[in-house]
Amino acid sequence: MRTSLDDLSMIIREIALFRALAEHVLDDVARSSEVLNLAKGKRIYAAGDRPRALYHVMSGHLKVSVSSMDGSEKVIEILEPQQLFGVAEIFGGAPCVSSVETVTPVVLLAIGREGVLRAVEKDAALSRRMLSTMAQRQSSIEREIAADCFQSGSGKLVDYLLRLGGASVESGRSVVLQLIIPKHVLAARMGITPETLSRIFRELSDAGMINVNGKQLTLTEAFCRRYASRIVLHGDVLGAPSRARASQTGSWHAPEGARRLMGVGVRGL
Repeated sequence: MRTSLDDLSMIIREIALFRALAEHVLDDVARSSEVLNLAKGKRIYAAGDRPRALYHVMSGHLKVSVSSMDGSEKVIEILEPQQLFGVAEIFGGAPCVSSVETVTPVVLLAIGREGVLRAVEKDAALSRRMLSTMAQRQSSIEREIAADCFQSGSGKLVDYLLRLGGASVESGRSVVLQLIIPKHVLAARMGITPETLSRIFRELSDAGMINVNGKQLTLTEAFCRRYASRIVLHGDVLGAPSRARASQTGSWHAPEGARRLMGVGVRGL
């Protein structure tokens, strides 16, 4: 079942990057778009592929990775609901350097490259928002490089948990999160082994900072009071996760358009 043009337009309108588009421009973008319903382990694109689309994560998680000639993999980013990816690749036109693969079941909105380029030509404000998106991503990459160089494994995990908890941590009350990302993927993103990650979890638990029960993790009041000052909240100009939408359980609440389309009118890659 194909997604209707009206439904596609509704989804696109809810993405900050495209929110202010004129109706005729929005309709053109929608005609270049489709919703993809993907199982875990599906590759969106591989290093060396030519960019075909800009992608918006409606639900689920993906990993962005690079590989060496001997097949060693480095996970450089974990993509979450509301994030955009493939923006810079669309404009560069060069083959992709990284690969993107689902690590959970995922629903994506794919906006075709030509549709995005036409919209940029018609809307100068969209061009500026695209530049802002790429600039913020560059800043994010620089922060991640600094963390990889100078932060301990414990510091990286604390920052990751703070990003999951978002604004709820600032309340000083305990926050319940769901750990959806497989442990080996999270460890690879942090540049540590799964065994080291497990040890850090145990150390935080023994210190009374967290409580772990299967995939459910509670940030204790002690954790929130100690680390709240380290929170960096990102706006949704990038399509990055808006932490204002996180509940006390760490769950993301999909916008109306996304809720209507989850599992309905979508196709596989």
